[in-house]
Amino acid sequence: MVERELSGTDLCLVMSNGVVDREAYQSLYYLYQPIIGVKALGLYQTFWSEMIPGKTKSQYISHAELGTLLGFSVDEFKEELFKLEGIGLIRTFEARQAAYRYIYQIRVPLAPNTFLNDGVLSSLLFYRVGEIRFRSLQHRFRTEPLPKNIVDRTVRFDQVFDVKAGLASAHQPKAYAKQERAVYEFDYSFDLEEMKRQTDRFLPRTFYSKAIDHLLVKLAYVTQSNEALMAELLNARFRHEAYLPMTDAEKQERCKQMMLSAKQKLSREKKAKVASLDTIEVGDIEATETMESTHPKHYVAKLRKVKALSERDEELIQQLIIDYEMSSGIVNAAYYYALVIKKDNRFSKNFLLSIVDDWKQKGYVTASEALAKTQEQDELISKKQEQKQERARQTVGGRRGRTSNTNGGPNPKWLQEEKAKQQEYEASKKASFEADVPDDEEMERILRELKGN
Repeated sequence: MVERELSGTDLCLVMSNGVVDREAYQSLYYLYQPIIGVKALGLYQTFWSEMIPGKTKSQYISHAELGTLLGFSVDEFKEELFKLEGIGLIRTFEARQAAYRYIYQIRVPLAPNTFLNDGVLSSLLFYRVGEIRFRSLQHRFRTEPLPKNIVDRTVRFDQVFDVKAGLASAHQPKAYAKQERAVYEFDYSFDLEEMKRQTDRFLPRTFYSKAIDHLLVKLAYVTQSNEALMAELLNARFRHEAYLPMTDAEKQERCKQMMLSAKQKLSREKKAKVASLDTIEVGDIEATETMESTHPKHYVAKLRKVKALSERDEELIQQLIIDYEMSSGIVNAAYYYALVIKKDNRFSKNFLLSIVDDWKQKGYVTASEALAKTQEQDELISKKQEQKQERARQTVGGRRGRTSNTNGGPNPKWLQEEKAKQQEYEASKKASFEADVPDDEEMERILRELKGN
């Protein structure tokens, strides 16, 4: 629980940021009250009652006075205040060096349509009031759509009012050129309409969109699922959430997670049907035609010499096709490059993703193009490395040759001078040493003198 120091003697100031109209009151009673409760709603109304008529603030009032009006203790006041703050109806500010300690800013409730389209608030309301009441509230605050086959005849602002050309042009939509990127034709015999007919009992057609349809076809291809299996998975995942407001991004993320955990939801019959797909024959794994025509699930399994892929590989293949939008041929070629050409036995996921990301940026569409261009690049890099190593060897060899003079060439002049000086010095030392050594006659004389003594 959030801790905050509140005292009954603390003075506070109530302010507002707008006016509560009839629509806001309906939103407050029908939508907010089931979540925050009657006590919190009473505190909210009491704050409004303290406002000075015609003003946007109140007189100074203490927490004890507010508690007396409502029959709240300080702890109860704090608990209900936190509910209002959490749901966004009150903002609390602490004042420093002022006659009052707290400022409570009253916020106008969200419009019903905005509230019901908020994923968090609508979900919380659904679990508080139940499905029947929630649908009744949706119907009550539903905005009627315009009839079909009508033409918009409304004039524009600049057609009525005299404005500068620059201001008028600022409101005109601008066309931005889209960056060209690698595209591929996605071909998979999957009947979307048949799948939707099997989900009509639980999912409204408004659940689907163009982006969702495209994603479901891709997911069906990646997992090799048929229409009945996809319908079963969608019904199990979305039957309780289909009528709640969700963005396309939220639906897409949940669909991806649904397929990753699909193994746990398959019936025995469908498990056997999916398992039978593993018996498909795969051609020569080194041929680019095989890469282009074979599903990654079967190609990578043969490449790894296993009967069934690991969950890690299945998740990675789904990520490459769905998120990176790469074709099956490119995915297979990337696996072949990592496992066969580069011999990445430990198989780094980041290495594979870096390969695919590089190919995507360069716009490679087919496996043959990607492998050929990458091979040329690798050969160029290898050649440059060999040239660099050769230059290093020549540099080291040249230095050694100059030092030891193994090639038999003349020594440099400075070295010859140093060598001559060294030889001259050694000769002088030798002569001096020989001069100090007595000859035979001198030695005999010395011996006679010693014996005579």
